[in-house]
Amino acid sequence: MEIQQIKKPDSGIIAIIISLIALAVFLFDTKIVNNPLFFILLSVFVLFPFRKESQFIRRLILIIALIFVGWLIAELGFAILPFAISFLMAYLLNPLINKLKEKKIPRWLSALVIDLLFIGLISALAIYIFPIIFAQLDDALKKISTLVTSVSKDLDERSIYKFFSKFGFDKRAFKGIVSTEFMPRLEGILTGILHSFLEFLTNLSIVATKLVNVVLVPILLFYFLKDFQKIRDTVKKILEQRNLKMLNDLGRIDIMLRKYISWQITAALIVGTVCSVFFSIFNVPYSIVLGMLCGVLNPIPYLGLFASMVISIITILIVDPPNMFELILVVLIVINSMHFINAYLLEPNITGRQVGLHPVILIASLFVFGGLFGFFGLLIAVPLTATLMMFYKDWVVKYTNPDYSASEGNQIIRE
Repeated sequence: MEIQQIKKPDSGIIAIIISLIALAVFLFDTKIVNNPLFFILLSVFVLFPFRKESQFIRRLILIIALIFVGWLIAELGFAILPFAISFLMAYLLNPLINKLKEKKIPRWLSALVIDLLFIGLISALAIYIFPIIFAQLDDALKKISTLVTSVSKDLDERSIYKFFSKFGFDKRAFKGIVSTEFMPRLEGILTGILHSFLEFLTNLSIVATKLVNVVLVPILLFYFLKDFQKIRDTVKKILEQRNLKMLNDLGRIDIMLRKYISWQITAALIVGTVCSVFFSIFNVPYSIVLGMLCGVLNPIPYLGLFASMVISIITILIVDPPNMFELILVVLIVINSMHFINAYLLEPNITGRQVGLHPVILIASLFVFGGLFGFFGLLIAVPLTATLMMFYKDWVVKYTNPDYSASEGNQIIRE
C-alpha cells in the first residue's frame, strides 16, 4: 500500500486563512470584539465548508476546537470541578466495576457501594483530619516570625559570627547580611510554603463544603460509574467508523496512564498516612502537616523526595526541640524508607514499565511543566511527557522505516 499523501491547501484556502487571521487581529487590537468565543466561532464558520478539501483544514479545525475546550475550562473554573472529579474517579474505578460485574454483581449496586464509601471517607476527613491540619498550619504560621527571631538571637549567642570572622569574614557585615538578607528570605520562603499549602487545603475545603458540590459529586459519581462503559463503547463505535488510528492511540494512552494515575493517587494516600502516623508516634513537630505534605509531593519524581526531606528538616531545626537530631534521623529514615518501598518494590510490580522515561527527559519535563504551570505542572509532567514520547517514537518508526505503510502503522500501534 502506498502512503496516503496529505492534500495541501490551495492558494484560495490559504488566502482565506490569512484574511481570517488579519480580521481577528484587527478586531482584537481595536477592541471592537475581545471575546475569544467570537473568534473561535468565526474561524469554524469560515473553515468548516472547506473541511473535505484538505486534511490541513480538518486539523486546523481540530486545533481550534481544542483551544475552545481549554478556554471554556479556564473560564468555568470551579463550576466544572464536580464533573471533572466524578469523571476521573469513574475512569479509574471502571475496571473494578467491570470485574465485579463479571462476578454477577450489577453495575448500579457496585456504583452505589463505592459512592457510599466515598461519602464516608470525605466525611471522616472533614471531621477528624482537616481540623488537625488547619490547626497545625495556623500555629506554624503564627510562630514563624517568632522562630526566625529566636534563630537570629541563638546564632548571636553561640558566637557564630565570631567563628566566621576567623576565616576573614567581617563580623559586622556578615551579621548584617544574615539579619537583613538571609533571615527575611528564610521567613518568606517558609511562610510562602505554608501559605500555599494552607490555600490549597482551604480551596479544597471550600469546594468540598459547598452544598451543591457535596450533593452533586456523589450523584455524578454514581451515574458515571453506572454508565461509564456505555460512554466508552459509544466513543469506540464512533472512532471505529471515522478514525481507527485515533482509537488505537487512545487505547495505548489509556493502558499507559490508567495504572500510573491510579497508583500515584494510592501511593500519595499511603505515604501521607504512614508518614503522619510515624511522625506523630515520635512527636515530630507539625506531624500531620509534614506527613500530608510528603504525600502531596510524592507523585513528583526526585524533587518530591528532596523537598519533603528539606522542609521537614528545616521545620525541626527552627522549632529546635530537645531531641532535635533524633527527630531529624526519624524523618530521614521514614521518608527514605517510604520512597524506597514505593519506587523500587511496589511501583515496578504494579505499574510495570508502562511509563518508561529516561531520567534526563523526566527531570527536564519537571522543569518545563513546573515553570509553565507551577505545582500542577509538576503533577502532570510525567504522564504528558510519556504521551508525547509515545507519539515521537511512532513518528520515528514511521519515517525511518522505508517500507512503512498505514496498515503497518496501525499494527505497530495495536502491539
